[in-house]
Amino acid sequence: MEKGKVVEFSRIKNQKVNKPKKRLKKKIKGFFFSLFIMMVIGGMFYFASPVSRLSVIYFNGLNYVKRSELLEMTQLNYDELFLSLDLKDIQNTIQSHPLIKEVNVTRDVLNRLKIDVTEKDIVGCAQINNQFEFVLSDGQTIQNQYNLKAQCEGLMIYGLPDYEENQSVLKLFVKSLMKVDLVFRNIIKEIHYSPLYGDNNRFSLFLMDGNTIIVNSYTMVNKLKYYQTMADKVQSLNGEVKGIYHLDVGDHFEPYEKMSIDAKNEGEMS
Repeated sequence: MEKGKVVEFSRIKNQKVNKPKKRLKKKIKGFFFSLFIMMVIGGMFYFASPVSRLSVIYFNGLNYVKRSELLEMTQLNYDELFLSLDLKDIQNTIQSHPLIKEVNVTRDVLNRLKIDVTEKDIVGCAQINNQFEFVLSDGQTIQNQYNLKAQCEGLMIYGLPDYEENQSVLKLFVKSLMKVDLVFRNIIKEIHYSPLYGDNNRFSLFLMDGNTIIVNSYTMVNKLKYYQTMADKVQSLNGEVKGIYHLDVGDHFEPYEKMSIDAKNEGEMS
């Protein structure tokens, strides 16, 4: 009899302990269900409201490329769902522009899209097939079909017959030229492509001081460091004489005056 009372008491005790647990579970289930309903309703209101749409597109770092052109490339518009935007696809599309070096696309607060862009430098223009094209810092050329906010300034390169055939030649030259001191680059008036048989990387640099330097793309970075020293030495020996500094092969100086006399003599002999 005693044993039965103990068992019954134990059962009643367990029931009393389990009741609060069941109520707690019920409350937790009710809370999460209510939260789910609120999220569904909130989501419906969000996607139906203007707040869910792309509101502002910020571009940072644009100097040459027009904002309207990149918008046209990406086909971004303000009717798109902000959360559904494919940032990687937008980034790859902008990166395909020949003047864009780097791009980073991020979502900002209040449904704003932030696009940070790094452009390549336009170092000058090259005359190719009787028309001018912009020359970029990586040696590529770009026609103004992109309607860039730029003019043909800086280095002017003449004499390249065809970019496709001389693409590697121009790229190597520009890559080397970008390593030359900026102070020296600023005294270059214009550049002519002057290939010889066996030397397709030969260029003539016409300087603002009246001299001309003939260089090879492979050796020009090192040799141009000594131009001013050579020019000062020539001037100390011969006075204010101008001419051509041959720094491509067998470094030497040739006065314009001597070239004129030689040309005249050749004319008389013929």
